[in-house]
Amino acid sequence: MKKTNVMLMTAATALVLTGCLDGGTAGAGEKITYSKTSAEVYDQSCKKCHGDKAEGLKEKKTPALNDRQAGELELDLYDVKNGGTNQSSGTEHDVMEHNMKKLLAKGYNYDAKDMAEYIEKNFYIKPE
Repeated sequence: MKKTNVMLMTAATALVLTGCLDGGTAGAGEKITYSKTSAEVYDQSCKKCHGDKAEGLKEKKTPALNDRQAGELELDLYDVKNGGTNQSSGTEHDVMEHNMKKLLAKGYNYDAKDMAEYIEKNFYIKPE
């Protein structure tokens, strides 16, 4: 598990340094402006399926988000927002990618890095 986290962090760092995972820039120096904070997006959109504390909801068969640290979450969130399954995180996100298109159209856009840091800071539960 620890080795996997180190590998994921290394991959994320490489993507950031090469510009592939830009953390919210639109390219050519353009900075994306988000209409909602990560907290607002989570509260108004994400918690309906992932729970008040990112614990996941068994009845909706949604995964917990509070069991991963920001680096790993960022890769998952990047995949979901950009329509790629297995691109960065090695996990499948077919259902969420479909939902994400609708959420983006409603203005629930977010910076993957900022959202990952928000979830970790507010909900992360360290393994025992």
